[in-house]
Parts: sequence; structure tokens; C-alpha cells
Amino acid sequence: MKTIAIAMQKGGVGKSTLTRSIAVAASKAGMNVLTLDMDAQQSTTQWADRRGDQLPLVRFVTEIELPKVLKQAAEAGCDLVIIDTPPARSTEAPAAVEYADLVLVPCTPDIEAYEQLPRTERLARTTGKPAAAVLTMAQPNSRSEEEIARAIFAELKLPMVPAILHRFKVHRDASRDGQTAQELEPDSKAAQEIQALWDWVCAELQIGTSALVHKKMRAKG
Repeated sequence: MKTIAIAMQKGGVGKSTLTRSIAVAASKAGMNVLTLDMDAQQSTTQWADRRGDQLPLVRFVTEIELPKVLKQAAEAGCDLVIIDTPPARSTEAPAAVEYADLVLVPCTPDIEAYEQLPRTERLARTTGKPAAAVLTMAQPNSRSEEEIARAIFAELKLPMVPAILHRFKVHRDASRDGQTAQELEPDSKAAQEIQALWDWVCAELQIGTSALVHKKMRAKG
């Protein structure tokens, strides 16, 4: 079982959108996915309520419950756990990072987000967890935002995920219906960016098709 923590000190940078998008992409790839919402606002949990019975499974958990829930997920044959953490100085994010195989740090192209970035980078570095920054909500066709972000991430020695998530309206529209951009508009540019992000995650965590094959074998048995 692999675990991804989505963490960033600043709010409003797209943590929940990133969490949901990866979770749905993984589910569509045939993986058994559990999404854990540790944010007291429970926006991902509410998204799941709007979604109904569709996968992936979403559960709100506290810091105290996290170790037990992760253990139960592993024992149940879960392939991937994605943890959505709250912003600001909280104990939930460090707890999630502690159990993560990969930390994704969403960051918008804004000075306020860049100022908060070092705290999250330091959290991942001090726990020895591999981390990478995801540029989110970038303006379409804006090379300057990408170049500035790349330079700032490089200064922090924080790798930048090649896939960039631009500011597309479909993300908001999809969320309203309990969906993601890949589901609402599968042929859109936004959906292509999510797929590129998921492909990168698979390569980074060495996730192959074995999970899907194993799942089918269990279903036949």
C-alpha cells in the first residue's frame, strides 16, 4: 500500500482538488483507493456526499485515528491512500507526512503561497519524506508564472512535478456535482493535466498495473 499526503501551510491552494483528482484517477486505473480527509472543514468529505456511492471511498479521520485507519486499510488490501490535510499550523499535517511515501505540496503562483512554502518543505525534509511541488491554479498560456515557480522551487531544492494544473472552470463545475474534471469533461485540457499528474505519481511511486491484475484475480476467486 502506498500513501500520499497533500500538504501546504497556506489554504486555498487546491489541496482538496488535487486530492480528489488523484483519487479518482487512481480508482479509474483499477486501484483500491481510500481518501482520508483530516481537514476540520471536511470539504473532501462533503464532495463525497455529493458524489453518492461512487468510488473512491472517502473518510474523515482525526490525528488519533490515523494510525489505526491506515493499518486497517493495509489489512483490507487497499492499494493507495491519499490524505487531505488542513492548512495553517496544525498537528494533522505532520502526522500525515509521517506516514506518507510521498508528499505533494500544491502551490499557487502567488507571493502569499510562496512565503508559506518553506514551512511545508521543511516539514517534509525533517521527516525524511520525498516531496514535490505541484503548481496549481496557474493562468493558461502563462509561461512566466511557470518559470517563476520553477525558480522558487529550485531555490528550496523542492522538485517540481512536470504536470501543471491551470485555472480551469471545469474544476469548480465538477466539484459542485461531486465529480472531477476527468469525469465531467474527459477530453478537456484540465483532464489531460490530471492524467499527466497521475502518470507522474505512478512513476514516482513505482505503481504499475499489478494492482488492477490482483483486483481482477480476487474478483474471480
